[in-house]
Amino acid sequence: MNKKTLIPVSIGIVAILISVSLMIPQNDEARTESLSISYIDTNKELQSALDLQQIRMSSPLKLNGFSIEQYCKFFSDDNLQNSIEYCTSTELLDSEGRYLGNIHMVGSPSEPWYVIGVIQANPTISQIDEIKNVFRIMLEATVCECWEEEKPGGFETVSEWIDTAKSHHLEAKRITSKSEINGIAQKNILLEITTNTEGYLWKFIIPV
Repeated sequence: MNKKTLIPVSIGIVAILISVSLMIPQNDEARTESLSISYIDTNKELQSALDLQQIRMSSPLKLNGFSIEQYCKFFSDDNLQNSIEYCTSTELLDSEGRYLGNIHMVGSPSEPWYVIGVIQANPTISQIDEIKNVFRIMLEATVCECWEEEKPGGFETVSEWIDTAKSHHLEAKRITSKSEINGIAQKNILLEITTNTEGYLWKFIIPV
């Protein structure tokens, strides 16, 4: 049995301290065209879809109370961060059983507000195919299977968007670069790439 270990946010990549202008979903009318998702069903759907791509996803750890502050501190906006009451965390392993990253879901006890994917890539970004598969599956499970129809940002596929973000990051030689897509199901989808000592940390944030 694979034993999962939670690393405190002060020393692990679980921390995603970013400042984004994404609001807590409160308008039911604005959510009518979105998928109705739950922690349990969505984690199961993600797990099944990733398994088809030979990416193993663990069963979710369920966190609330003090554990939110310790292990699920994802936002620098205090109002948003303090409003989070529930968090699930899963671990991703590649086809060789090597650690790939995590998928987190945060929100209220009754429903998630955000799905957050985190993948640590090596300096050559040899995990690019896994990154594309994980982020594509996250979108399809929590937003819609409509990217190729809507072509947000003018990108034909999720893969094309990721390749463009990767190229821009490497060419700009920034520590952190961000790419936001707002033309799919009325959602603002954020992709962030940060250069670190291990290579590149990829973060994918979807409001649901």
